[in-house]
Amino acid sequence: MRQFSFSLFATAMCAWATVSHAEQMLDAHGQYLFGDWQGKRTELAQKGIKFEANALIDTNYLADGGRNAGASPSTASQFWLGTQFDLEKLAGWEGVTVRFVATARQGQSTSIRDLQDPSAPQLANVQATYGRGNQDSRLSELSIEKRFKEQGLSIKVGQLGLGSDFDVMACDFVSNAFCAAQMGKWQGNIWMNTPVSQWGGRIKYQVTPEVATQIGVYEFNPDNGNGKAEGQGWSLDTEHADGVTIPVEVIWAPKALFNGLAGSYRVGGIYNTADDPNNQYDVAYGKGVVGEDRTFAGWIAIEQQLTSTGAGRQGLHSFANFTWHDRITNKVDNSQQVGLKYIGLFEQHPTDILGLGVNRVHLNERFTAGKAQYDASAEYNIELNYSYNPTPWLMLRPNIQYVVNSGSSHVVDNALVLGLGSRITF
Repeated sequence: MRQFSFSLFATAMCAWATVSHAEQMLDAHGQYLFGDWQGKRTELAQKGIKFEANALIDTNYLADGGRNAGASPSTASQFWLGTQFDLEKLAGWEGVTVRFVATARQGQSTSIRDLQDPSAPQLANVQATYGRGNQDSRLSELSIEKRFKEQGLSIKVGQLGLGSDFDVMACDFVSNAFCAAQMGKWQGNIWMNTPVSQWGGRIKYQVTPEVATQIGVYEFNPDNGNGKAEGQGWSLDTEHADGVTIPVEVIWAPKALFNGLAGSYRVGGIYNTADDPNNQYDVAYGKGVVGEDRTFAGWIAIEQQLTSTGAGRQGLHSFANFTWHDRITNKVDNSQQVGLKYIGLFEQHPTDILGLGVNRVHLNERFTAGKAQYDASAEYNIELNYSYNPTPWLMLRPNIQYVVNSGSSHVVDNALVLGLGSRITF
C-alpha cells in the first residue's frame, strides 16, 4: 500500500506536469505550480469540473527539552488530490455537487520520536500532517450534496470527515493544537477528521442570511481510524460499525459585528451511541473492563476579524476554541485555545500571515487517578509562525513551538521546537 500511495500521486503529478509544460512552469504569478494547462483548467472549471492538488510538508527539530533534544529533524507530509463536479453545469441538475478527495501521508513525528515520554504521550502533535494512517493512502471524501437554494436547505451524504462541516477551524499553524476541528484532537477515538472519512450525512438549514443550524449522523467504526491495517483507508464496508455519532451545531456568521467586520461563531455538541466495551468504556478502569453505551461533548469555535487595513481579509483576526467532554468515557475533559493572526502585515505581501496561538488541554482526573506520571495540571502548546507566500502556489511557514508539561506530565522537560511548514499547490 505504501508503494501504491506514492505511485498514485507521482503518476498524477507527472501527467499534470506534461500537460502544463507548454505554459511557463514555476510562473511566479501563477496560481498553480503546473500552470493553467494552456487554459484548459480554467475552461474545465467554467464547465463545472475543478481539480485540486497540493502537498503539505512539516519539518521539525527538537532544539531543547523533551526526551531527545538535538536529534535530527523529522519530516511528515501529506499529498492531496481532489476533484469537484458541478452537476448543475454539467448535467442541468440544479444545486448538485459531487466531490472526491484522496490523501496520502508519510513521515515521522518529532513529538513521538523525540519529545514525549511513552508513559505520558503528548496530547497534541507538533506536526499536524502526522497521524491517521501515516503510511497509507486514503479515501478522504466521496460525497454528493444537494442545495435547495430557495428553501435555504443543504443535504450532503457519502464518505465524509466530521470536521469538514462541524466545529470547522482554519489550518494556519503547524501544530495540530491549532489546526482543524478541535473535537478531533481531544476526543479523536470518536470524532475523526480528514484524512479519515466515514459514512454519514448532514442537513444544514440557513435560518437567516447570518444564522444556520445543522445536524448530522455518521457511522462510528473504529476501523476507519485504523492506520495500520493494509488497505483500510479505502474500505467502504461497515463490518465493525458500532453505533453512530450525531453532531448538532448552530452557526452565527455576522457580516459586520466588530468594527463593521465579519466573524463566525459556532456552538455545537455530539452524542455517540457506541456500546462495545473496547470502543466505549469508563476511562477510570481502562479499555474493555467497564463498558459504556454513550458519550457526549460540546464546543464553541470563534473567528472574528478585528481590524481592516486593505482589501479582502487584510488586518488583525482573532480566534478561540473551547471544548468539554464526558468525564466517564474521555481522558481529556476540557480544552481552551486562543490566538491572533495578522493577514497582510506587509503591503507587498497581502496574503502572508503572522500567527500566534496558545492552547491548554486538561486531563480528566478520573483517568489520571493512580497514574503517577500525570503530575502536571495540564499540557500547554504555544506556536508563533509566519506564513510567507513568495508565489501564489508556494507557502513557507517557519515556526517556533513551545510545549509545556507534555502529556500533562513533568516526566520530560518543557520543549522548544523549531520548524518549517510548507505547502505546494499543483
